[in-house]
Amino acid sequence: MAIYILIGVLFMFLLEHFTTSKKFKKYIKTNPTAFKTFGFWERLMGILCWPLFLGIFSYSFLKELIK
Repeated sequence: MAIYILIGVLFMFLLEHFTTSKKFKKYIKTNPTAFKTFGFWERLMGILCWPLFLGIFSYSFLKELIK
């Protein structure tokens, strides 16, 4: 269980790191409604439900890649 939570913490840390990068901030300037900051509940759900979110992302990514 501890490894599951640690992977979730690492996942959320990387997600927040990439969404605060300079490259992503340039995109926010062109489309300001594309991103909202993470609150406590979003972080908690990201830590607890990371396998579900990873599965949804993988499905969408592969679907667009095959298209």
